[in-house]
Amino acid sequence: MSHIKLSWRNIIIAATLPAVMEVIWQLYNTYVPVYLQAGNPAFTEAGATTVGFGLGPALTGFILVFDNIAGLFISPVVGAWSDSLRSKWGRRMPFILFGVPLAIAAFIFIPLIPMGIAPELNGQTGQLTGLLIPFIISLFLVLLAFAVVRPVADVLMFDVTPSPQRATANGIAGAIAGLLVVITALAGAALYDVYGPLPFWIAAGLALLIFIFTWAFVKEPEELASAKELAGEPFNLKGIIAFLRGLPKEHASSLNYLLLSNLLAYVALAQMQAFLSSYGVFSLGMEESSAAMLVAIPALAFMVMAVPSGLISNKIGRKNTQIVGLVGYAIGALVIYLFPDATMLNIGLLICGLTWPLANVVQVAMIVDSAPVETLMGTYTGLRQIAVTLGFIIGPILGGTLVEAMGNDYRWVWLIMFVFLILAAIAILPVTKGEAKKEA
Repeated sequence: MSHIKLSWRNIIIAATLPAVMEVIWQLYNTYVPVYLQAGNPAFTEAGATTVGFGLGPALTGFILVFDNIAGLFISPVVGAWSDSLRSKWGRRMPFILFGVPLAIAAFIFIPLIPMGIAPELNGQTGQLTGLLIPFIISLFLVLLAFAVVRPVADVLMFDVTPSPQRATANGIAGAIAGLLVVITALAGAALYDVYGPLPFWIAAGLALLIFIFTWAFVKEPEELASAKELAGEPFNLKGIIAFLRGLPKEHASSLNYLLLSNLLAYVALAQMQAFLSSYGVFSLGMEESSAAMLVAIPALAFMVMAVPSGLISNKIGRKNTQIVGLVGYAIGALVIYLFPDATMLNIGLLICGLTWPLANVVQVAMIVDSAPVETLMGTYTGLRQIAVTLGFIIGPILGGTLVEAMGNDYRWVWLIMFVFLILAAIAILPVTKGEAKKEA
């Protein structure tokens, strides 16, 4: 059992890095689908004024998924590599030094490229290839950076946090992310109306600031960063694979069910992230800026419930907390599906925002603490990222295809959410590992 010194300053700084990256991801999911589909006759009829590439929902979903494919192959390798890496900068920081600046640089250019579309060419996909290709390249670079940073940023927070406080620490990260997403959604919508790239640039500047703080203050525990062996195996990728193959049956079974539950939950979450703004614009006739503000409702609720969710998990257990959260989130999605109007959308989003943190803040903590050792948190986080990425791959394709098959009716994404969240809750029932470990 490790003896990690508790430092809330380091935990908060480490928690803020993935929170800021989540803000960038939220802006990405809010505006990129609009840029891709703007100029499409359906969007024009709904009153959208942004110029864009005129793609349909299915192709848009495919492009969003195409970006995520990088995470499927990169994140698990990065997670395991970071566990075995020994450098003067530690195990995690070399990946952060590469990924965060790349994400910032590519993200800055995303809103600039559509600004090159002449109004008379709005939606004329065939004549916009010269802009569409660099736009997609920018999207891919952002995802490449995220595939590198996400598993490392998450696990860095757990590296500096003792096991009993990990759900609470993740709750703090969620609260910070919720606050930043609310600010971004509210202020970002107004800034977007003034000048489209402004919310992107402000988020990039904030990411740069937190990157500097992380580099300056957060240091990994020496006992984890200097481990030479893993249960008798050399601490390298080959040794890690051998260790995972030899996991005791109960540990392996719990890990598999946890990963399956995460996969199903993120198929559901991908519907909201990819199509919430499209639902507002197309189905409810909102302005793009107003639809972008919809995310503030679940984000604000998430912020309020994030830290209490970690504390609740300490009382009733992580597994029980996650089941309650998944079922509650499903109910919120069902409300939106059954009552397709603006008022019930707000109520449903509020329910989703209040219940999702009960599941989300314990997901990573359960997976890393299902490991029989502390030195494989990067590997386990990388395995989770496979499940999450698969969810983000399947989700937009499934949602976009169903929407198009149903006559561009975005209401159906909420039914997909309901079904997959219930399945995610069922998948976690057999899990026996992943609760907080007692510090020796």
